Amino acid sequence: MGTQNLEKQIIYQIYPKSFKDTNGDGIGDLKGIIEQLDYLQELGITMIWLTPIFKSPDRDNGYDVADYLKINDEFGSMQDFDSLVMEAGKRSIFIMLDMVFNHTSDQHEWFLKSEQRIEPYDNFYIWRDGRNGLPPSKGEASFGGSVWEFDEKRQQYYYHSFDKSQPDLNWAEPKVREKLYEVVNFWINKKVRGFRFDSIDSIGKKVADTVRIDSQLTHEYLKEMRAHTYGTDDRIITVGETGLAKVADAQKYTNSENGEFSMIFQFELMNIDGVRSGNWEKRAIPLTELKENIVKWQTDLFNSGWSGQFLGSHDFPRIVSRFGNDSAKYRVLSAKMLASFLFGLQGTPYIYQGDEIGMTNYPWRSIHDFRDVESLNVFKKLIAKGLDPKEALKRLSDSSRDNARTPMQWSAGKNAGFSDHDPWIAVNPNYLQVNADNNGKDQEPIFDYYKKLIMLRKQNAVFNDGNFKLLLPEQKNIFAYKRSNADDEIVVLTNFSAEEIDLGNDYPALKTSRIILSNYHDRYSSAHHNAIIRPYEALWIRQ
Repeated sequence: MGTQNLEKQIIYQIYPKSFKDTNGDGIGDLKGIIEQLDYLQELGITMIWLTPIFKSPDRDNGYDVADYLKINDEFGSMQDFDSLVMEAGKRSIFIMLDMVFNHTSDQHEWFLKSEQRIEPYDNFYIWRDGRNGLPPSKGEASFGGSVWEFDEKRQQYYYHSFDKSQPDLNWAEPKVREKLYEVVNFWINKKVRGFRFDSIDSIGKKVADTVRIDSQLTHEYLKEMRAHTYGTDDRIITVGETGLAKVADAQKYTNSENGEFSMIFQFELMNIDGVRSGNWEKRAIPLTELKENIVKWQTDLFNSGWSGQFLGSHDFPRIVSRFGNDSAKYRVLSAKMLASFLFGLQGTPYIYQGDEIGMTNYPWRSIHDFRDVESLNVFKKLIAKGLDPKEALKRLSDSSRDNARTPMQWSAGKNAGFSDHDPWIAVNPNYLQVNADNNGKDQEPIFDYYKKLIMLRKQNAVFNDGNFKLLLPEQKNIFAYKRSNADDEIVVLTNFSAEEIDLGNDYPALKTSRIILSNYHDRYSSAHHNAIIRPYEALWIRQ
């Protein structure tokens, strides 16, 4: 396995806290992941991406790291981690760790020593004096409040891009970089074969009167990190979370000659409807905008870079509730449609835990149901602006990260089979119908459909190296595209609506094409081989 096989990877993201609890404390753990490895092997994945499992006070659910070299007690021990690597390896599944290198927890030893000006940690963070009793400059952190927090011990302000408990590291200090490279190499020696770098496009900062992101500095730091860590090991797959990246940035990050990463995540698509931004007012997604975004990235990055393809993660609402239709009538169909759409694109597909069974957003009833620090801060902010609490709750219900963090629904048993104890966050009450054991009454469960998609993607090279062409651009509800290379041509046709659409005049070839995949089981019958596209229908066809 190596970066040269990116097109063959299918990566499954696990949020360990919510995946499977084996010790009865209501929190998922590493042994729970081991317990479900056969399930993941059956699905057909090649790598598991774990969100942070390091020692942490959990102010931001592990994205506030207190020690990069220790496993958080709630997840288990280092021995459990070693067992996970070994057992996953037996099933040809490798582990990707989530490295949070933009910041640490304010409980990290480095920060505690930096507070006290103990060398060499004095300059590990971005410290500045205030001005006339005020912060060094203006600026709002991503999770609300000023980007500057006054520290009583040091009698200075420190900079934080996110929560005040997450002080930003000062990458301009060479010793910081050396320490972080040691962290990466420690885990490589533990046979970790993948790294996802969180908010990594923010590490290059120039600090004067204000703090400014400097992309050139970021690229310099990343090239240095690559040279000192994973750069000489083609078994390692890396992905950079570069939320602000444009296509040109992606080409710099991932070009085959000197790119810093195997692939990137960019958020142009994920920010399309306004979730988790501004005042959190979600808007409908015009399919024309979705098409424009996909076309740009699929065509402009072709043969010049690589990206991870995803519709959901621990940071966004459930994909069926956001991009599809989570009603009882259409949940299964739209879950399959979205998977069909995603898996036909060029790039490495990512599956977020539970999407393979069609999990949905939680029916939030009170602000007290939420656990996410960002959501709680945003609620306070919206109320302070004068927004009605009911409307503020609705906006969080649509957009909160906690929608993706409710426990994995394994069965119709107690707490959805996640834990014998009350979970750290509530189980979605629809677990009685939506669970891995009983994935709806459809003729083909969503899980089995994902298996088929993964198999077809691996068997058809056109999805790896074929170019992309948008079809039916004027259709308001149909997203259709063609992937083609010298040997093959496959059309992916998806209906993003509950409307029935006749494509007889727009795409007459549909009547004579060979269907290789459909989320409507009767499509494989000649009696239904027509140009009528039904609600949330998905087709892969070969002409």
